[in-house]
Amino acid sequence: MSIPIRFLPVLTCVLMLLGAQTSSAATPTPTLTPVPVSTATPVPPEPAAFDVIPWVNGRNSAREVTARIGETLCATGGPGIGAGARFFLSLDVPSEQVLPGCGREGAVVTFFVDGQRAPQTAVWHARPFEGSSVVLHVIVGPPFALIFGGFGPSTLSPGQVILPYVGNAPCGHAEAGAPSYMYEAVVYSAEQQAGCGVEGSQVTFKLLDAQGNVIAVANETATWHAWDGVSDPQQLNLTFGPAGVIIMPGTGTGGGPARAAAPWGPLALALASLGLAGGIAALAVRRRAMTR
Repeated sequence: MSIPIRFLPVLTCVLMLLGAQTSSAATPTPTLTPVPVSTATPVPPEPAAFDVIPWVNGRNSAREVTARIGETLCATGGPGIGAGARFFLSLDVPSEQVLPGCGREGAVVTFFVDGQRAPQTAVWHARPFEGSSVVLHVIVGPPFALIFGGFGPSTLSPGQVILPYVGNAPCGHAEAGAPSYMYEAVVYSAEQQAGCGVEGSQVTFKLLDAQGNVIAVANETATWHAWDGVSDPQQLNLTFGPAGVIIMPGTGTGGGPARAAAPWGPLALALASLGLAGGIAALAVRRRAMTR
């Protein structure tokens, strides 16, 4: 059968359309598969490290120290190494990337000593390098005064003690330090012991023998101020007996042989001031590397 010439253009268009549809069905459009991009896991910041020196009722001791940010418990203190004469606990407070709710730059860290919240706080900053730490005192319980200094070139005999008094009441305790002619005294407040320190009270120091008898009274006195754990403690160098004289062991009350004390020159004052500061500085430079 012949097709009239006048229908040829129409037939040609129909055939072209059918060919295009067949080609489209035979060759589907390929689907592009995305290429996976590798991403490195960010390294969390170093923890903030604290060497906490706790004080409970005027004693440098505690069973437990913890650190919180907000309501989140972030660290519990572990035993420290190299504290010298100070008892302290070390805490590494991790970042919020490690423990949600914990460290972020500028966050306030609160400390609890034996379950009681201390008024002293710290600010969270990532530890700049391994072994570095922030040293701080935290205090719970009644306020107290902290006084330290030197008491002459001689050492105390066995059983002898230096005690702080407010009026006629013994109000605290004192310990010999290193060097051996240094002391540090905690003077209780009236909140802790009736008749003891209030702001402005005069504090005297007495030398007692092993039987508790007063051998001598120091020529120097201090003024009671509550220590905040942040400012420097009071410094007072003591001499006993006649001005500039140290009472030697076995002399009795105010009598017997005595010898002149070496004058408190600039070098001696500097050595005395190292008594407390030296122990604190030792914490920072000797802090152990510890992994929680």
